[in-house]
Formats: sequence, structure tokens, C-alpha cells
Amino acid sequence: MTKDHNLKVILGEEKYNQIHNSKVLLVGAGGIGCELLKDLVLLGFGEIHVVDLDTIDLSNLNRQFLFRHKDIKQPKSTTAIKAVSGFNFHNSKLVPYQNSIYETDVFPLTWFDSFDLIFNALDNAEARSYINKIGLFLNKTILETGTTGTKGYVQATIPGQSACYDCTFRETPKTFPVCTIRSTPSQPVHCVHWAKNFLFSSLFGEDDDSVEDNSLEGKDASELGTDNQEELQALMKESNELIELKRSIVDESFEDKVIEKIFVKDIENLLKIEELWQQRTKPTPINYTPEYKAEILKITKEQLGTGQKLWTLEQNLSVLISSIRNLQARYSATTPIEFDKDDEDTLDFVVASTNIRSHIFNIPLKSKFDIKSIAGNIIPAVATTNAFIAGFSSLLSLGIFNNPDAFKDTRAIFASEAKDRFLSSGELDHPNPKCSACSVTRGVANIDLSLTFRQLIDALVEKYGYDEEIALSVGSKILYDLDLDDNVEKSFTELKVKYGDHLEILDETDVKGTVELYIETNTDGKITLPELVIPDKPKPVEEKKSEEDEDDDDDLEVFEENDEDELLIVEEKSIVSSVGGKRKLEDAEDNEPKKVKV
Repeated sequence: MTKDHNLKVILGEEKYNQIHNSKVLLVGAGGIGCELLKDLVLLGFGEIHVVDLDTIDLSNLNRQFLFRHKDIKQPKSTTAIKAVSGFNFHNSKLVPYQNSIYETDVFPLTWFDSFDLIFNALDNAEARSYINKIGLFLNKTILETGTTGTKGYVQATIPGQSACYDCTFRETPKTFPVCTIRSTPSQPVHCVHWAKNFLFSSLFGEDDDSVEDNSLEGKDASELGTDNQEELQALMKESNELIELKRSIVDESFEDKVIEKIFVKDIENLLKIEELWQQRTKPTPINYTPEYKAEILKITKEQLGTGQKLWTLEQNLSVLISSIRNLQARYSATTPIEFDKDDEDTLDFVVASTNIRSHIFNIPLKSKFDIKSIAGNIIPAVATTNAFIAGFSSLLSLGIFNNPDAFKDTRAIFASEAKDRFLSSGELDHPNPKCSACSVTRGVANIDLSLTFRQLIDALVEKYGYDEEIALSVGSKILYDLDLDDNVEKSFTELKVKYGDHLEILDETDVKGTVELYIETNTDGKITLPELVIPDKPKPVEEKKSEEDEDDDDDLEVFEENDEDELLIVEEKSIVSSVGGKRKLEDAEDNEPKKVKV
């Protein structure tokens, strides 16, 4: 009796054939991804594509069971597929990709559209939101999974029918006063935050003033953490000097300039502000000389080890110099580098910078492993929870294939630490009408990027009835509005708008709702906009007040309530939202503070 026969008996021949002829996408080959890939192969899914940019690290081996010690530094996607080939009894077609899911030249919208179902096994909120939007553009069902220790969840997001990933508000990560980070750190996390969000972004990020903590303008005393004008002037001077330093990024002496400025001169300038050190231990600048550097450069990779042990100051300086050289070679003003915990160059820079600064301020040093956990918001995961959640995800997928009643028939599954029940289920929530993702009208536009924004505005007016009181933006970057019309005669290419970008159109007259267009390029000199029904933006309902109410206007603040409103509280590390009255959790490696509906 064959294994195919066994599956046909269990699933029924019709369902078996449906699965065997399907094509699915698995995003992520980590803790949950390894378990999911195993399950999908054993269930006989016909074609499984696996995307993961990451390579295998020693810290992965305690929960990512498809990998072995010999696989360290190998790509997760290809290694996972090789590992399951030994029990690929149903001859599933397995296709690996070691790419970022954001690479639109590798993963265009048409590529996503070729899949029957998408399984998400990601480790960060940004990538989840991106896949969520792709599902909304294409009306694709996504199976979301996540674990945090012994807690976990799996649920389907069905566009137009169930709540999407972004339907629940998420609390932003904890922040610290600017001057604590820049002048008077006292904890390792302060140094990590400074190295990642200030120093790295200032040297290798975009050439603008949007870098976190780089600009002091517009911040009040509570955000700054001080009203000491001498300290604020020193920080402004430090930022201006960083801008000048970045201009020398192509110089051979760039590494020495960085170390001299950041770990010598900046510290010496801080020491001149005597008020800062009346109640604190003074920092000590490093003694960086050519002779000292020569000794540092003799340190070998073998001496550094795997990242589990603490590095000495000299070893941290060696890693910093090496990472700066690598980042120099990669840097381009048109393609700035973003921090990624799985990018060895960016991680090494942050780890070494963190530890050198910690040494200077008499703060305990951390291992590379520990700093990666802090900078990457990683929470330790439990292998058995991953197995439970992946198993339920694959089982839930059987019920939603080509099922028009999937929303009514599908349950969300939760694992918790409750004494009475480890596993529970709940109905899927309806979409949140205030959601910034699924309440937006979406479509795909074909645009020749050599055309100008003026031509796009004319097309929008003609197609959708807009007037020119609109705002156009890509991500957080505003490209056009009534007060910013300098770009109107510039081409999309000049404004660095590219294939795969999401162009948001906001009606500033508050008549029409927001529209988001996925940009597909063409070279025919035209702009082809999708057929969309853009609903009018709902107007706020004004409640009639009694005479008694009017008398109390000065004393009472009125809040509007509706069925979607729920009390929100903050809980560190894990729980993020509610589905069917149950708690929904993020993946173990997404350690942002979360909000819980109760």
C-alpha cells in the first residue's frame, strides 16, 4: 500500500488531487518554517516555493530541526529543501530562493499571483505587513503563524472577509531620551540603540534628516532628556561633523576617521561638559594610535570564535575595522544600506560599536549573540510550540483551498499557558473598518517610469475624478501635494520611484478614500490605471446634545464608541491582538512591545 493511497483514504481523492496539483509559497525557513515545510511535503502539496534570505547560525540549531552543525553559514532555504528530499514521498516540486522578499525584480506581483496559498513563517512585523499588502493587492489568502515561547497562534487572513495582519494597532518599540542615548548611556541597550539607530544610520543610511535621533529639532525636553544648552549644542555639532565625515566614505582612511571622531574626539568633547559628570562616572576615550592599530589588525577570525563569547576591546576594534571596510565597498548614495540582524557586515558594525562604547562608559560588554538578540528584537523560541503551530497551519490549509465559505468554516488556533487548556480556537474577526491596510482601495497600475508626475496627476483626474488637491507618497516619502509641487515636472525615475513601489494617493479634500497602487512598469509611454470603485470617505457623525450636555461642554470630553473599539493594554514581548476574543501572538523573533485587546 503506497503513501499516496494512504493520503487519498484520509483526505478523499478529490481533496488529495486538489492539494497534489496546488502551488504554494512558504515565506521563512526558520523555526516554524522548517516544521511547515516538513508538513507540507508529507501532505503531498504539488509545488512548494521557499523564500528565506538568511543563512544558518549556531543559535538556530536548538529549534530549526532540518539543520545540522555542518550546515552553519549555508542558506536556510536550499538546506531545508535538501533535508526534506529524503522523505519527499509524493514527489513535490521544491524551489528555494535565497533572496529578500522585497526584491521586486525577483518577486514581481505576477510571481505572487501564481500561488494558490501563502504560508507566512516570518520573524518580523515589517515583512509580515509587506506580505499582507501583497495578499490584499491580489486577493490571496495567507496563513499567519507565530510563536513566543510556549505560546502561539495560527489564523487565516482572507481579504475582504477576515481581519488582516494590520487590522490591529501595534505599539511602537520602547524609545529612550535622545541625550541618554547620545551623551550618558548607562545600560547595554542604550549603546545598542545608539550604534544601530544613530551611528549606523548616520554613516550608511539615507542622506536626509529622517535618521532617528539625528535631528534634535522639534523635540521637547522629555524627548531630549535634558535642557542643558551646552550639551545640546555639543550634540548638534556632533551631528554636523557626522555629515561631513560621511562625505569621506570613499577615502582609504575612513575607518580611522570614524574611530578617531566617535570614540576619541566626541568623548573628549563630552568630558568638557562638567555638569554631566557630577553624579556619573566619567567615560574614557580610547587610545587609538598607529601602533595600536597594527596590533589590532593581527587578530584572526579564529580568535573571535562563533560570537558566543565576550570579545576584548582590541577584538571589537578589529571587527569594527573589518565591517567598515566591507560596508564602504557596498555603499552607494543611491542605494543606502539598512541594518539587518542577518547581514553580517551590518551586525558586526553594530556589535563592535556597541561594545567599544560600552567599554568607554564603563558598561558591561555583551557577546555578539546577545547584541543580535537585542538589536534584532529576538525572543527565544520553543521547538515543540513551533511544531504544534506548524502542524495546525498545514491542517487548516486543507479546509480553505478553493473554499468560498472559508471565512465561515475556518477557525483560528491558539496555544497558551492556561491551566485548563493548552490549545483553544476562535472564530476569525471581521476586517477593521479603520485598518490602514485593508480599508484602502488597491489596484495595479502600469506606468512608464520616464513619464512625469504631471502626467500621472492628469490621468488620476481623468480616471477617478480627483481634482489636483491630492497627495502622492511612496512609503513615508511625500512626492507631491499642494505645498510640494517642485516634483510635478520630474519623472518617476528622477524621483527614484521604481517597479514594485506602493504609491499612495490621498484626497486632501476628504471626499474620496485613500487609494494605493502597485507600480508595474512598461515602456510604451503610457499610464494605465486599474478599474477601481473608490468609496467616499465616511464623514464623522455629529451627535445631538441636550441642553444639559451643552452646559457641561467645558468639563466633559466626549469619545465616540463603536463595536470595533476595545480596551487596549501594553504587554511586553509577545501578545499583539485579539481574534474571536482570543489572544493572538507574534512570532518568537519579533520582540516589539505589543498591545493586547481584552
